Amino acid sequence: ENYFVCPSKEIGAQKWYYYPMMTMNESLLLKQWDSKGGIAGGVGSDGVEGHETSTFTIHSAFLNPSCPEGAPPRKSIEVRCVVIWEKEEQ
Repeated sequence: ENYFVCPSKEIGAQKWYYYPMMTMNESLLLKQWDSKGGIAGGVGSDGVEGHETSTFTIHSAFLNPSCPEGAPPRKSIEVRCVVIWEKEEQ
């Protein structure tokens, strides 16, 4: 499945983050899927009433113009796991 990010009509509705000072001893965890999200719940989009949780996290790469020429390439690893919680009592 492919998902696309479309520009929002609201200025500042999307926020992108960049971590230029991360060290080899640090990591970043991204939630890939949440069954409580609007898209996962069949609503068609996230952020609608009752489905405020984001279904997934958009992430990307970009060319960094401030990277010195000849710098070693970035190293990355992707690990996927499944976390299952017992159903919450209502």
